[in-house]
This record gives sequence, structure tokens and C-alpha cells, in this order.
Amino acid sequence: MTYLCRMKHTSWTHKAKYGFLTVLGTIALSTCRSAYIHTPPAEAVGAKYPSILPDTPTLSGYRLYAPFTPWEELDIPPLPSVRITENFCYRDINHVSSTDPELFADSDVLHIDLMRLQKAAYSFPLPGAKVISPYGGRRRTHSGTDLKTFAGDTVRAVFDGIVRMAKLYSAYGNVIVIRHFNGMETVYSHNSRNLITQGAYVKSGQPIALTGRTGRATTEHLHFEARINGRPFDPGLLFNWETQTLQENILVCTKNKNSISVSSIHPLLLRPRH
Repeated sequence: MTYLCRMKHTSWTHKAKYGFLTVLGTIALSTCRSAYIHTPPAEAVGAKYPSILPDTPTLSGYRLYAPFTPWEELDIPPLPSVRITENFCYRDINHVSSTDPELFADSDVLHIDLMRLQKAAYSFPLPGAKVISPYGGRRRTHSGTDLKTFAGDTVRAVFDGIVRMAKLYSAYGNVIVIRHFNGMETVYSHNSRNLITQGAYVKSGQPIALTGRTGRATTEHLHFEARINGRPFDPGLLFNWETQTLQENILVCTKNKNSISVSSIHPLLLRPRH
């Protein structure tokens, strides 16, 4: 009898100790979790931090947060844009080279900060491609860079923009010209098929064509051009062909009467005028 009483007493003692340790562990865990949760000022709740979950419990007075903040709620400056023409005339929709009267209306110099563009969405025009013919070429007349993967591969829009031209055009074959909101235009040609039409708004990375050999081409590939106010410049100033990412520079586009020059400069070397 005495032995049974001792067993019951021992069992109760173990349960009590276990319960006490459980409560102590819960308190310690709550304290540790609270230390890693940032708490905004009370007046900021629901305003500067609208992603706070309204119905979640609190731990030691700290509110739990959503694991991410929606993009539109982040306090990030808008991507630099310039004034461009979106209503196209006959020449705009029928010729690869076409000027934009709005582009240099206020200044003869246009800066395109590729570092800022990298923080937003962009896409390499033909992911996984290799360069088979560079800008300029042996005769220095090649107005773009030829990229190759395989026939019928998906061509993608580099930046957001509006399709200025999409049609069959001379040696370009099936060609698409997109006017972007940063002032540039990009050209995609020799397509076996265009997937978008003139006047359409596109997002970066959106499929716009399939690679082919229409026009003057000897193999299925993408002829890719970068242009400013109708004038082509070296797409190598825009993309690093090895990494297939944007260059970490600023493009300085200068208008001198009817000519356009494009150079590349590192952001640290560009000083404001005093």
C-alpha cells in the first residue's frame, strides 16, 4: 500500500515538473520570437505598413507581420521615364527607322540609368542564346547583334513599351519594333512568326515572336537592335552578352542636329553641374 502511494506521488511530481517546464519553455520562446519582430510606431500601423495582418495574435505585445510586402506598397521611387510619342503616324508603323519629336524636345542630352532599370523588370531578348554576329561586323554595317538558339525559340520584350511596328519588312523579314518608356526602341527581326500586333502594350519578358529566317537570313536567329530616336547603337552598351544582364552603367545619348551619339559611363563618374 505504501509502495503504491509512493508511485502515485512520484507520478504526480513528474507531471508537475513537466508542466512547469512546458510553461517556462513557452515563455522563453515567446520572448525570443518577440525580439526578432520589428514593431512600427502605433501611428504607422495600417498606413506606412499596410501589410500588417489585422487579425493575428500578439506575442508579448508585438504584432506578427505578413512574410512579404506587396510591390505596390513599397516606398520605391518610380522608374525614370521620358516623354515619348504613343500615337504613331504612317512612317512610324511602316519603317524601322523613325524619329520621335517628343524625345529630345526639352534637351539635347538623354541619360538612361541602367542601374535603376535593373531594379525593375527587364528581360534578355533570347535567353540562353549565343552571339553569332556582333554589332558592326566585318563591314561595320551590321546595325544590330545576331543571337542564336534554335528555330522557333521564344523571343521576349526587353522592357515595357508599346509596339510601334509589327509586319513583314524588306530584309528584316517579320520584324517588331517596340518603343520603350525610357526613350529607347528595340528591334526584333527575321521572326518566323510575330505574336503581337502594332499598337499593343507589352511587358518586359512577354513573348512577342518566334525565331526564324524570314527576310535576308541564312539561318534561324534573332537580329536584335537597340535604337535612340531611330538611330541604332551598339546593343553591347545595353547588355553583357556573357551574363545576359544589363550593363551597370548610364547611357548618355546626345543629339547633334540630325545625328545621335550614345556613350556609356559609370554612375560614379557622372557629376552634377554646380
